[in-house]
Amino acid sequence: MASEMTNPINTRILLVDDEKETLDLISEYLCDKGYDLTTCINAEQAVEMVEKNGFQIAIVDLHLPGMTGSELLKIIKRIRSHIQVIVITGYGTIRDAVECMKLGASDFITKPILLDHLHMTINRILEETRLKEEAELAAYYRTLSRTDELTGLYNFRHLIAMLKNEVVRHIRYNRVMSLAMIDIDDFKLYNDSKGHEEGNELLTRLAHIFRHNTRNCDILARYGGEEFVIIFPETSLEEAVVVSERICKTVVLTLNVSVTIGLAGFPQHTADHNELLRMADRAMYWGKQNGKNRIVIYEDSMSTCK
Repeated sequence: MASEMTNPINTRILLVDDEKETLDLISEYLCDKGYDLTTCINAEQAVEMVEKNGFQIAIVDLHLPGMTGSELLKIIKRIRSHIQVIVITGYGTIRDAVECMKLGASDFITKPILLDHLHMTINRILEETRLKEEAELAAYYRTLSRTDELTGLYNFRHLIAMLKNEVVRHIRYNRVMSLAMIDIDDFKLYNDSKGHEEGNELLTRLAHIFRHNTRNCDILARYGGEEFVIIFPETSLEEAVVVSERICKTVVLTLNVSVTIGLAGFPQHTADHNELLRMADRAMYWGKQNGKNRIVIYEDSMSTCK
């Protein structure tokens, strides 16, 4: 069954050609097929139409008075980058075709135009566009389902899934791993004094600091509220402390607030992902209860701290 996008009735096409015979031939054919067609005989008219209307496809002659089809192609792509352009010509060379394709043309067809071939080309382009948009939409929803909307970091649900996978991987390869639980000190006071909009801006800027001071392989997540988690794969606690110190200093210098960080290590503290989170959380709370703005490695004596 044809999708809404590939239905000719819902497809707007711009046809630009200064040869009346070609213009009339293609126009009659495409109109009979049900396409919503607009025609122009020169590039100036075409640019005006593109600026005012939403076309899916433009069929452009390579040789136009006052402007070449390749120049018009560049203008169309600059104004409406989504428009798919088919270049047609009676005097084209392989070099012309290559140049047009480099400029973003979807296809290059030589005259005399075989109308059925043109129709198949239009259908192919529409189908490719539909599949691309569906893939982009699916990717967007996948991203939305696993990321925090405010900060762009992973959300809690995806964090847990990633942490489980990392624990399994580190067990398999007998590697160490560290986990940091991070909390903004006195965030409620910050929100109360500056407002929630400023508070959200602080969370966003803090996420940027995390990205800037960690590796691509590190896993960053918003745990909830003003709490964040960083998973450091194949990283010892000593190495995690170095990164955490850099983060703490950067936060104080750039945001004029402080954070407290609790660290727990795999497998020295636990091989269970839930316990790893709990231990880092308790180390962080011990730090907040004992002065804030510090980095604390979990110890068994902190097991009841909350």
